[in-house]
Order: sequence, then C-alpha cells, then structure tokens
Amino acid sequence: MSVSSKHQIEILVAILTIIGLGAAIYKHTVLGFPLLASEKETVWQLEAKVTFDADGGPVKLNVNFPDENPKRKIVFSDRIAPGFQFREIDEQGVHLGQWSADQASGPQVIYTRSESYFSESASPKFKPIRQEALLELTEAQELMVDALIADVDRDSNINAVLAVLQLLNRVGDERVDLLSRDFHGVEQRNRLAGQLLLAAGYSVRVMSGIYLEDKARSQSIHHFLEVQLEQKSTLLDTREISLVPWDRVILLRQGNEPLIEVFGGSNSEISYATTKVQRAAFTSAVNSAAHSDNPLIDFSIYSLPLSEQNTFKLLLVIPLGALVVVILRNLVGIRTSGTFMPVLIALTFLQTSLLTGLMLFIVVVGIGLILRSYLSRLNLLLVPRIASVLVFVIIIYAAIGIMSSKLGWQAGLKVTFFPMIILSWTIERMSILWDEEGGHEVMVQGGGSLLTASVAYLLMSNPYVADTVFLYPELLLVLLAIIISIGSYSGYRLSDLVRFAPMERY
Repeated sequence: MSVSSKHQIEILVAILTIIGLGAAIYKHTVLGFPLLASEKETVWQLEAKVTFDADGGPVKLNVNFPDENPKRKIVFSDRIAPGFQFREIDEQGVHLGQWSADQASGPQVIYTRSESYFSESASPKFKPIRQEALLELTEAQELMVDALIADVDRDSNINAVLAVLQLLNRVGDERVDLLSRDFHGVEQRNRLAGQLLLAAGYSVRVMSGIYLEDKARSQSIHHFLEVQLEQKSTLLDTREISLVPWDRVILLRQGNEPLIEVFGGSNSEISYATTKVQRAAFTSAVNSAAHSDNPLIDFSIYSLPLSEQNTFKLLLVIPLGALVVVILRNLVGIRTSGTFMPVLIALTFLQTSLLTGLMLFIVVVGIGLILRSYLSRLNLLLVPRIASVLVFVIIIYAAIGIMSSKLGWQAGLKVTFFPMIILSWTIERMSILWDEEGGHEVMVQGGGSLLTASVAYLLMSNPYVADTVFLYPELLLVLLAIIISIGSYSGYRLSDLVRFAPMERY
C-alpha cells in the first residue's frame, strides 16, 4: 500500500523535528552546551605534584585519580613524567593513574594537570551505596552510639541528618566525650559522624577531597560524608556540619582507598594546587566532549580549524534567510525578483550594514537599468548583452568607490561586497520585466526583494539567533521541517485576503 505524499511529508517533518530537537537537547543537558555563545564558564585548573625517592630498580607508582562527578566535565588533562610510562587502570572500581619505569634512582617528581568545569545542567547520578561499617566498635561503644541517636528524629530530610551530626557537639555529655577520645583526629571524627548516621539508618559513604580555591598552592585534604536521601546524593562537611555543593570540591577517593602507592620507592608525597580562569562556556563544552571522544563532536564543524569554523558561521545563517523568503512569498504573498536573490542581498548587508547596503543597491541597480535600456536599443544577443551589463556594473563599482573616497565617505567603498554577477543578472531580469510588465511591476518586485532582504538581514544578523544556530546546527533540521511544511501549504496568502476583500460586499 503506497503512502500518499501528504502522509510522507508529515512523517518526514516529524522525523526531522525529532532528530534536530533531540540532538540539541542532548548537547545542552548532557554535554553542557550553553544557550548562548557569549556565556562565560569558570574553569578550574588542578595540578598534582608527586615526589618520592626511587630505590634504583624497577618502580611503579599508583595515584588515585579524582572520582567521577557528573557535574564535573574534564576539558584537558596532561602528565609530565620524563622516563616513565603511563597508563590508566581500574582496580576494583578505583580509577588509577599508573607510572612505571624499568629503572629509576634518586628523587623523582611527577606532575599531573587537568582543567575542568562544572555543568549546571548536569546533576549527580544516584548510585546506591554498598553499606559497610565505617569503624570497628566495641560493644560498649555501640551501646553509646545507640543511646545517642535514640531520641533523634530519623526523617528522610537533611535537617534530620544535620541533627544527628550535631550530637558530636554536645558539651558535657559523657558519651560524646568518651567516643571523641577513642576516635580523635579529623579523619576518625568524620568516620564517627558517619557511623552515627549509619546507626540512624542512613546510607553513608566516606569521601576525601579538596576544596576549590583560587591560587591555592598547597591544598589540604578534607574529609566528607556522602549521604543518600530519597534517591538524591548529598555531600556533608562534618567539621562545619553543613552541606557542600558538588561544584565546590574535587573528590579524590572513597573510603579506605589509598591516595598514592609506590612500589620500588619511599618517602612519597602528593600535593595539590588549584586556580581558576574564566572562559567561554561553549569552548569548555566542546573541549570536554572532545576529551571524552564523543562522536557528536568528533564528526562536527567544531572539529574543523578555526578559520573554517568562521566560514561555517556565515553559511549556517543562510537557511534563515531562505526561511524568510519562503514565509514572505508563500504565506504573505510578497513578490520578489528571483527566489534566492534576497538572501544574497541580505548576506551583503551583513558586510555593509542595512542602510548603507540599501543605498548602494538602489544606486547600482538604478544606474544599471538606465545603461541596460540603452543596450536594448542595439538589439544585442543575450550573452554579449549580459557581459556588457557586467562591465557596466564594474565601472559603476569603480566610480562609486573613487567618488566616495574623494568625498571622505568610506562606506561607499563597501560597494565591492555586492556580488557583481548577481547584480548583473538582477539588472537584466528587471530590464526584461520592465519591457514586459511595465515599471510598476519592477517597483513591486524590486521593493519586495529589498523588504525581504531587509527582514532576512535582521534575522541573520541577530547575535542570539546566529549563536544558537552555530551552537546547535542540528536545529537546521527543524528549520528544514518548517520549510517543507510551508511547501505543502496551498491555501490563501495574506495578500490574497486583501485582494479578494471587495468580494465580501456581494
């Protein structure tokens, strides 16, 4: 059973719209593309410095890389380790960077550097915690923990969690004093706080990381708790008893994972430095997607050299002009001289500005029509006549350029931005139209062309529209779907309603 052309158009329009909008939504929500190219993003530069003394034989160094954070998008990563081979490995779910050398002796220094930003559109994914005891408690300690949390509300909200943590700040409570004495130190106190939450029935995981601070040369390791409430992960600072936004820290390890391990060396240390810079959010999103080898970026215009990207910035707005022509011709009923000539004129307006472009176009075409009327009296053949018009157009260009330079009107020099071949054809078509239909039709089509070109220019020159098309070129599929939909319309145009208005009297 064959499908009618109407249904084919409906299916095609639906497919184009779904693909175009789907790709744009994916780039914004998953890849973190901004809505505007002018948006700025804070990019954090992280440098880890590892020092150790090699024993003189084979050496292997494992460094715990920052844990996965869906909000954190890596833009760039690099390593400086002369004489060492590097590879990334996973050991029991732990992401490690491993450096190895067949032989090394004396002091060694290894640097790892990365740049990343935090996407507002992404949210931390919920990963159920495989719960395990955070501390080994004696029977007496377990009784004290149970007694402490006995009178605390155990609701699934953050206030109840903070109330449990506040128990460790009780002054004069003998149970708190005994537990604090047995588990002293920042890390042990963090685990004790987690054990209280665990006993209260919450899912808890111990985390370690660094706070993001600008121009910090030696960052201290801080200990946190990840608590899961109603399918949502929350990060807590147990020293301040406060919530920690996910974009304020870089988490380095979970639980008892070692931060650094050296085999064949000693006296190992690792230090972290952080700084921030402001960059275009679009650049950060593209670099992050390229770093993760996303095919949507690898096979796109963003993979081209910058000069070619600038060319495509101009080409991508041409369909916008075509849409204006389709709407004004097929829905409004404005008559133009040619179909795509208004789009080409609008492209010229992008270089000359609207008022200057209109003035130059009217001058060149007006003089060209006068000269073309003289050629029509000579009864020349088509090709020589068009070639003669082309020569006339170049002479007009030169005359306008020279006169504007002498008069100090630099805008007149922009006349060369007009495509001379298009203007030659325009003059030829309008001259033939004048002979066949009269001057009124020339004015109607010429005015319609300039009006259409002006509207197209206003749309194509809008920075928000141009940025959106460049950021999300897949939206051109949606634009194509609109054009195809208009192409299947066969009803009245707005001009027809005006033309047939007198018939309402009868």
